[in-house]
Amino acid sequence: MDNDFQSAYQEEERRLNDTITEIDRQLSRLREIDVYTGHDFTEQVLEASREEKRQALAKSFTEPYFGRLDFQERSKAERSPLYIGKIGVDHAEVGDQPMVIDWRAPVASLFYSFTGGDDAAEYEAPEGIIEGLVYLKRNVVIRKQILERVSDTYNRESDQPAVSDEFLVYRLGENKDNKLRDIVSTIQAEQDKIIRAAKNTALIIQGVAGSGKTTVALHRLAYLLYQYKEQVTAEKMIIFAPNHMFLDYISDVLPELGVGDIQQSTFADWALNVLELELALGDTTDKLNYWFEAEGGTPELSDDTSDRFKGSVKFMQLIQQIVTSMESTSVPSGDFIPWEGALLPEASILQWFNEEYKPYPLAKRKERVMARIHRWVEMELKKSPSTATLKDRKKKAATREKAYAGKWPKYEPLTLYKQIFQAVKAP
Repeated sequence: MDNDFQSAYQEEERRLNDTITEIDRQLSRLREIDVYTGHDFTEQVLEASREEKRQALAKSFTEPYFGRLDFQERSKAERSPLYIGKIGVDHAEVGDQPMVIDWRAPVASLFYSFTGGDDAAEYEAPEGIIEGLVYLKRNVVIRKQILERVSDTYNRESDQPAVSDEFLVYRLGENKDNKLRDIVSTIQAEQDKIIRAAKNTALIIQGVAGSGKTTVALHRLAYLLYQYKEQVTAEKMIIFAPNHMFLDYISDVLPELGVGDIQQSTFADWALNVLELELALGDTTDKLNYWFEAEGGTPELSDDTSDRFKGSVKFMQLIQQIVTSMESTSVPSGDFIPWEGALLPEASILQWFNEEYKPYPLAKRKERVMARIHRWVEMELKKSPSTATLKDRKKKAATREKAYAGKWPKYEPLTLYKQIFQAVKAP
């Protein structure tokens, strides 16, 4: 067994050295290219791609991967060693198998879902279900380009027992600081199912304190951004936490996974920002004592209990009623006439607002309708018989578009918020 371990360690050490050498070569080549700072759009896109790759290679340089899976697809004659890391790294030559596979890639799911046995394994790829045999599942620990540990948790060609629990205990027992860390090298099969659940699935993760709920949720965010990069962007995501101490505690996880630009905030801070308010929030100590340390126990709960109304069905129904009322009065009455002789019927505008753009929030629907009106005006301007007429019509249209936009309600969050509670106070 010692000889087998020594052989495995030497094999992995050679592979690590080759990987680091290749990453260094690619990174050096990219750094030799001058950073483009001009205004040509194509060059800007190319520079953004180069910078993204520079950052990915730099993050992979010291710890390029944490696992290896030898997998043979049913349709292929040979098995392939797949190295799994936090960030994917390609070979310089186009068409070669990736040097390191991103942990969020479909095939990498085998590293988490496969727990042993002689049966075939499978994973879901864009082209369908891929079946095959797993021959080796190996965990490796790399620190600052040094191979510290090699542990086979499954070997089809060995009669030695799996040691997955031993490796998990080792990783969990490593020195920790006061920050939450990623768990990509120790994700368990049950956690992986949650992380890789379908995009449009609402998930509630339940568990006792310290069971990994937050960690799994953050890894799911990273997975969604990788798997649906054309549909989901980090800038449109937000993480709500109960307090600033908790935000500081989780602040390093997503950057470790190569994910940035996700807004992290408490709900109170976010609400104040949206409402454009600058004020100091009151001390919540008395309120917390009322709910959790009252001598008579927790107060009886109902829709009328203090601080419960905003979470009640009544409040939800009230919001729905107000939004419905606002919908019916949003579009200004009358046709839109940019100049004499041109007319956009009110019915067309209503059809855009109530049907074509109905899935959007009210403010966004207003933006879409006004943009549609502007495009219609531009098409009508092209019919102008002369340059002088075009100039005159363009001036009138700009003035009337601005006046028409002013007839729409102003969808400002604080204004709408006040309207809701004015409706509550009304008899």
